[in-house]
Amino acid sequence: MGISTSLQISRYYDFFRDKEIVFTKANLQLLKIDPRQIYLKCGGSQWPCIINSSSLQSAKIIIGKNSGAFTQLEKNPKLPVSLRFCFFSQDNAPIYFFVNCLVDQIQDYTHTNELALITLNFSQRPPDDLILRIGEVLEANENFVNRREDRINITKDSIRSLGIEKEEGIAFIENVPRRCIMKDLSFNGAKILCVGIPKFLINKAIGLRINFVDTNEIVVVYGTIVRSDFMEGRKDIAVVHIKFDSDKVPMPYKIHINNYITMFHKSMLGNNKSANIDNTQNTQYGNVQENNNQNKGE
Repeated sequence: MGISTSLQISRYYDFFRDKEIVFTKANLQLLKIDPRQIYLKCGGSQWPCIINSSSLQSAKIIIGKNSGAFTQLEKNPKLPVSLRFCFFSQDNAPIYFFVNCLVDQIQDYTHTNELALITLNFSQRPPDDLILRIGEVLEANENFVNRREDRINITKDSIRSLGIEKEEGIAFIENVPRRCIMKDLSFNGAKILCVGIPKFLINKAIGLRINFVDTNEIVVVYGTIVRSDFMEGRKDIAVVHIKFDSDKVPMPYKIHINNYITMFHKSMLGNNKSANIDNTQNTQYGNVQENNNQNKGE
């Protein structure tokens, strides 16, 4: 494991150890967790369970009250247990590991007499694989709020770093597909070029389709066109400014934008150790730039 990865793991654990992520279907797919291979080990046996949520210090699982695990824990709540996680690697090979835990709380799950919600506290720091995967999602969600106006200019270098197939894409304006060229991206919005008359595009619903070749993912980010102008010197090309619907931004998109911004930020700090950089107002890091005045509301 490289030094940079070790530092990243330590940073994730220090900053996000008490932040919880709920394992929705989308999050399970994003984290590449196999929910069928999650087991609770106690008393020398293993029982399948449902992973409900987790932080880097604890987890909540759901088990049936008729299971042997519940019977043992009901008799001895202080019984040491282990929670087995199963992730898939990039080549879809399963990765198994156990996290030692102590039972913190046992309660009914959503007012049913058949299921129990059990809170487990990790008795030691979890494996690095868990910290990396959960930490990446938590950091992306935090920066989605804190760095929403940071803009990434689309260039050959940024395309490669973002893992995007190419600058050309498809924009679905009122569900009608149009070819477009991406000019910049952010957590909050995007700027694209497409054929059209600006005044007829304002306030239209739009979905921007982006292909991430590094993870073989195709995402569509939905939003609204908040501004549109003719491209300088052209009367057939519109410069379209999009504000994304914050509740509909896909997690893979957030992670790609976050990875680029944090990578570039670290690079700039490394190259300017003696400089006093104010990262809160009008920040610029090469291809990443805040443009609060021009793109206000995007």
